[in-house]
Amino acid sequence: MKKVLMKTLSALTAGILLSAGLTSCGSSEGSSNATVTKNGKTLTTVDFQLKWLPSVQFMGFYVAYEKGYYEDEGIDLNIISGGSDIVSAQQVSIGAADIGIANLYGLLPYEEQGYPIVEVGQVFQEGSLMLCSKASSGIKTPEDLKGKKIGAWVGTADYPIYSLLDKVGLDKDKDCTIVSQDYTMDALLNDEIDVASANIYNEYIVLQESGLSKDEINVINFEDYDCGMLEDAIIANTDWAAQDGSDKLIEGFMRASMKGWSDACTDPEAAAEIVCNYVDQSSTTLDHQKASAKEVASLAAPDGTEAEKMLRLGDDKIGSTVDACLKFDIIKEKPAKVYDDSYWKAAVEGLK
Repeated sequence: MKKVLMKTLSALTAGILLSAGLTSCGSSEGSSNATVTKNGKTLTTVDFQLKWLPSVQFMGFYVAYEKGYYEDEGIDLNIISGGSDIVSAQQVSIGAADIGIANLYGLLPYEEQGYPIVEVGQVFQEGSLMLCSKASSGIKTPEDLKGKKIGAWVGTADYPIYSLLDKVGLDKDKDCTIVSQDYTMDALLNDEIDVASANIYNEYIVLQESGLSKDEINVINFEDYDCGMLEDAIIANTDWAAQDGSDKLIEGFMRASMKGWSDACTDPEAAAEIVCNYVDQSSTTLDHQKASAKEVASLAAPDGTEAEKMLRLGDDKIGSTVDACLKFDIIKEKPAKVYDDSYWKAAVEGLK
């Protein structure tokens, strides 16, 4: 098994920088583009920050890593594990990583405040978030949420919930109770909350593994109500991107990742087996990762698994996410530049 170096930087440090109201982080130096020699090749190190712990959520990157696609592009990819104390947008914005994965709605505040950060690709083409409840609760529609206790990942994935409530005329502060949900489904299973947040590729599967059949789980899918917000955006530090040669590194990273995601979505079970080399074996199973991988593939490749269709940026989905962020004061005004698709376009050309 190849070794993946894991580095961490406390999110508290980066949070202090953001809360201090800095209007620009233009002094961020990013990477020095150090080189190493592997298998007779001179490679340039690129630091890549995940937004969470290793899992099939990031399977395309691990597949590309294992198959040597990054090395083919002259890149020595250093995959940095995320965690509960790591905010990937902060890491990239201060130059602790060159490239990263972040929810798009988590990226926008940094762009608005002038941090050197921009989206360069989009892994998930649809939102994965849903609300789950026990069928016995009778909660089937957003209107049924009135008076209910709703679990939310406050600060990271609560805004789609606010958007949904607003759409059906419910006040998030008066018509229901929003409670902070941990990263398990215990609160719902133990009837401590009425509704839980869940990703289709993880927590929804966990509920079934806990003994509930699909018929015993009611689902409210944000996408069905046009309230989905894009997750898993590929972001880059623009100060680093401006250094000599970094543009080619981003292009190469995108091309290698597109190939990796194409392979992973074509054969998600094989991708899950690769990812399991990197996950904490005490916290998951291969069967769970395989089931999860199939759902991840449906989000990353809804229109087919050809490499040139992976990671593409679309105005409609990005625009709706920006609009929702404006409505709920995540940002005050639309950033001048939400994304830069030049690297994706160059990567596609290189695939021909």
